[in-house]
Amino acid sequence: MKIRYKITLWIAGAGVLASLVFSVIVFLEMAEQPYRLIDRDLESMAGTAVRLVEPISNRSKGAKQKVFAFDTGRYWIKIYDNRMNVLYQSKLTGFTDLPFNHTDYAYMVKRIIPRERVDLGQNSKNEVAFRIKAFNFRLHGQPCKVLVGKPVGKLEEEMVDLVQGIAVGLSAAMLLLIISSYYIAGKILAPVNVINRMARDINDRSLNRRVPLGKSKDELYALSESLNRMFDRLQYSFAMQKQFIADASHELKSPITLLSLFMEDAIHMRELPDAFRHRLMKQYDTLQRMRRLVKNLLDLSALEAKETIDFEEFDLSSLVRSVHDDYIDVLKARKIDMRIDVPDILRIRGDRDSLQRVLINLVDNAVKYNMDRGKIEMAAEVKNNMVHLSIFNTGNGIPKKDIDRVFEQFYRVEKSRSSHYGGSGLGLTIVKRIVELHNGSITVESEPESGTRINIRLPNQRPPKK
Repeated sequence: MKIRYKITLWIAGAGVLASLVFSVIVFLEMAEQPYRLIDRDLESMAGTAVRLVEPISNRSKGAKQKVFAFDTGRYWIKIYDNRMNVLYQSKLTGFTDLPFNHTDYAYMVKRIIPRERVDLGQNSKNEVAFRIKAFNFRLHGQPCKVLVGKPVGKLEEEMVDLVQGIAVGLSAAMLLLIISSYYIAGKILAPVNVINRMARDINDRSLNRRVPLGKSKDELYALSESLNRMFDRLQYSFAMQKQFIADASHELKSPITLLSLFMEDAIHMRELPDAFRHRLMKQYDTLQRMRRLVKNLLDLSALEAKETIDFEEFDLSSLVRSVHDDYIDVLKARKIDMRIDVPDILRIRGDRDSLQRVLINLVDNAVKYNMDRGKIEMAAEVKNNMVHLSIFNTGNGIPKKDIDRVFEQFYRVEKSRSSHYGGSGLGLTIVKRIVELHNGSITVESEPESGTRINIRLPNQRPPKK
């Protein structure tokens, strides 16, 4: 999961949790407050009822049905003496009976009363919720108990509406928190994205670039400084490595040349035994491979040091045919059929010598790693202002695990065959670097036993005709 999503979830989760706790506290307070008021109302009604009831000695039926000077129709009231005889009961007691709970706390009871008989705010199932509480009083010096109940059906509906409102509010708050948290997380991570993008773009070709330092000296500032120091060390190491390869190759060039001249003269000496001459020729071949390796290292070092190349206008088609003519004898010896599909004239701008090196390296590989009586196809054309150059050869192909590594220095797919053919493992590395200097791209398509195709795309930098 991305850090931005994690920050969003943490901020939104913390906000929702805080809102939920606050909402619960507010809900409990708001839910408790109406019941407190109702309990006070019940206590007031109980006291008023006791003050207005006739003396306890008057226990006639009429006393139980005494009419108060105020409306008791919305209250369920029963007054008992100490023997639990009913001294008074309100009209609402005739519709239902409520249990007497000997407790000091109010309690809730639900009863079913048809709406046709009396309208108490019943729900769709004709259920009515009563808030009930018992009180102890003294009437004419004698203890009595008053049980008072009040319908609170609408209050319960209001509580349900309150819960639903809180739930809707929490949902809206959560959505708003997620959106705002995502935006805030993006703002927080914006410098990190810049650092990441810069670090990703910096490679061995652009080690001179550095991550910009922010204005505030925070943790990201320290991270940028650390990365820049690391790039400094990498740039120094790469420069020293390249310099070492260039210096070593240059120092090896002269001794190898002298050894080659000596061995050429020695091979032609008549007094040498044939067996020794044969061994000497093998050593000479090994020395030539070393010479080619040193030459490739020097060429690669020179290409690595280049940032740009000198462009000139030339005909790519004639260059392709020229390279083909150079390999005619080798192709005939291997009985390899090479087909050329290029326009009569294809003028482009680039470094002619460098692109000739590219074609030579690719054709050389296509011949060396081809089968006898195999095929080579080379084509060039212009599409969408890009020059497309491809070369295909039949052969064993390249395994998928090796395709991404064929352009690495000294990497060989078939190490035994590469040694047999005298390859140095630098040919495709040099090709890729030349293509990059032309602002182009190179890819490999290959399947085992199906051949290999190299695709090169170069910007068509030929100036427009006047």
